[in-house]
Amino acid sequence: MTRSQRIATDVFASLRAHTQRTFLMMLGVAVGVAVLSAAIVIGQGTERRIMDLVAKHGLDMLMVRAGGEVQVFAPQADRGLAVLVEADARAIEAEIPGVRLVSAVQNQRDVTVVYEDRSATTRAFGVEPNWMDIRHRDTAEGAFLSERDMDAMARVVMLGAKVARALFPEGGAVGRTVRIGNDPFTVKGVMIEMGVNAGGDDWDDRIVVPFATSSRRMFNRPYLEQIVIQVSDVGAMLETAERVRNLLRVRHAIAPGEQDDFFVRGAEDLENASLETSSTLFALSMAVAIIALLAGGLMIMNLMLAAVSQRAHEIGLRRAMGARSSDIQRQFLLESLLVALGGGVLGVTAGVAVALGLAAAGVASSQITWVPFAVALGSCALIGLLFGLHPAGKAARLEPATTLRQTAA
Repeated sequence: MTRSQRIATDVFASLRAHTQRTFLMMLGVAVGVAVLSAAIVIGQGTERRIMDLVAKHGLDMLMVRAGGEVQVFAPQADRGLAVLVEADARAIEAEIPGVRLVSAVQNQRDVTVVYEDRSATTRAFGVEPNWMDIRHRDTAEGAFLSERDMDAMARVVMLGAKVARALFPEGGAVGRTVRIGNDPFTVKGVMIEMGVNAGGDDWDDRIVVPFATSSRRMFNRPYLEQIVIQVSDVGAMLETAERVRNLLRVRHAIAPGEQDDFFVRGAEDLENASLETSSTLFALSMAVAIIALLAGGLMIMNLMLAAVSQRAHEIGLRRAMGARSSDIQRQFLLESLLVALGGGVLGVTAGVAVALGLAAAGVASSQITWVPFAVALGSCALIGLLFGLHPAGKAARLEPATTLRQTAA
């Protein structure tokens, strides 16, 4: 048997002989690795979900919002700012190169829709027919709003999937008459289910009517909450956004140095804001994981130091039989490394299981890749070696004669 094989045999024999101590050392590392692995899996899942949502809601879209305050996500309440008007939308459509489609948008919260004995309180939007193409939406039933609906200021409505389920749980919404306020509206279609966007706004909890109907009949106001724009070249998004901004500053007579009374948002702003929020949560989780890992490493070091004192006679006998101090050091380092790696295996298994459980419960998103396993392996190897150095060094420095004499006494 070679010297390395002998050391490995002694390591496994020692770990098996002290299973309780071995398990406690592994447990300390496992807790930190579990938090670290769960944070990585959830972080990757969240990032993927954000990217999917941003892509689903339009990478070729610019949005102009009323108000100079930067609002990447949807406002939580109607602000009623009389800043943007339909003429602004028409000017963008006519004067900005690279613009493919433009739609004026109005909206109002807490609008009640009633069908027979059922009702839903939702958010109402007034849009133009090309809004469907700009927003990359589609209909699950019926047809979307048309230019004829616009010209006639027709009382027709598109229902979001959630509203349709609330009012027509058995289906068959198209062609039915619902009441919005005191006015009857014919259901022209039901939109496909879209889910929640990156800002937490439920795309299925809304209704959509023609812009002409909302501005002259339903809301009876000329100003807009949004102007949505589809660009021809995604690569020129920033340039197009700046041209839109300059045009609106001129139209709104905003002097140099004065703040805009609107905000132009692109898909990149939405992505960056979403990822920034995700990164903050991920950083906090990583900080907790690192602290837990360091605590696990300290537990390994303290228990290994106690083991050195308890095994002083064993170490003295091995030295007396020809073992070198480097052999003793390698043995204790290997014990520390194997304990840390064993804790890593337990931890990454538990962390991935927790992340998948949270995803199944709808609390978080998760995505399993090789990253958490590689990080767990690397961090555990580092912890095992780093916190095993001091106990291993102490064991290697024990003098065999002194140790055996003290034990005999």
